[in-house]
Amino acid sequence: MYSIERFLGKLKSYVRNRSRPEGSIAEGYIVDECLTFRSLYFAEHVKTRHNQLGRNELEENVSNEGLNIFATNGQSLGKREVKIFNDDSLTKAHRYVLFSCEEIEPYVR
Repeated sequence: MYSIERFLGKLKSYVRNRSRPEGSIAEGYIVDECLTFRSLYFAEHVKTRHNQLGRNELEENVSNEGLNIFATNGQSLGKREVKIFNDDSLTKAHRYVLFSCEEIEPYVR
């Protein structure tokens, strides 16, 4: 659905009085704008649609153990897939992890 059609559907949902739909739409739109303003500027400790985490984000890092390069800020999606690397690709991946991690830097020097 296109964004304008989605927006018009939202406006149509504001209609409560079928004899005066324009007033209902205007009133519903103003109420929605006021609640959005209030939730953005006044509600710091209350969860709203503007300050809640996305559906694939987690509160904290899942793995606190090990190197920081493996810390994740979300959860996995879909089915787990096993990859088998050849020797050349495995060496490249190993070097990338070692040279990209800050905890290993003193040992590399």
